[in-house]
Amino acid sequence: MKKFLAALCIVLSSPFYGQTNFNAGISMGGNDLNYGSTFFYNTNNVVIGSVYLFDEWTNSAEIHTLSNERFLVRNINLNINRNAFEAKLNESDSIFSFNFNNIKKIVINDKTFKNYFYNDDNRVYEIIYESEKFSIMKGFSIKLVSKGTNPMVNRPNDKYAKFSSYFVKKHNSIKPFRLRKKSIYNLLDNDKDIISRLDFYISSENLSYKSEDDIAQILDYAFNL
Repeated sequence: MKKFLAALCIVLSSPFYGQTNFNAGISMGGNDLNYGSTFFYNTNNVVIGSVYLFDEWTNSAEIHTLSNERFLVRNINLNINRNAFEAKLNESDSIFSFNFNNIKKIVINDKTFKNYFYNDDNRVYEIIYESEKFSIMKGFSIKLVSKGTNPMVNRPNDKYAKFSSYFVKKHNSIKPFRLRKKSIYNLLDNDKDIISRLDFYISSENLSYKSEDDIAQILDYAFNL
């Protein structure tokens, strides 16, 4: 168990990080009601690409629990197909899969991820912008593209294709969203005074409605007018 915990996480010595609940939430080889479960992958099938969001596993995540504790986990990635964060245990094939039962959010590479269930869809979203009124989020999906039977197609193996799309969470609902001027104006209730000043700000700062970072800057400015 000690080797397992050492491979999975590093609990910082800072008083902001708690160890008790995390250790209690880990179990080897079975379902765990607190944070997740451990299992093994069968890697015999050859498929080009990956079901994981990040190309590399050299990611460290700060996990925030519902009880306001935090702990750090290494070698973590998002399995898009399963909508679950998974951590590699050493160089073995064993994987620890996190659920969101007691987790508020997961932060990786300065990106915040949350899990929401809406309209029979349980999905992990990257938070692009968050306020008391709404949240703009990015969701991920994956499709297995068959190698096919056409000999003219140079694709000897199946492959995974990754996709992303935007959503807005507002009034306890989650709906598709497009990064464009009209969508942002609708979120601001088409307030003419705010929009007029916002247009000048966007032009002077050379910002784009299609940029995630710029969207966050634009909305921060709008809410501070």
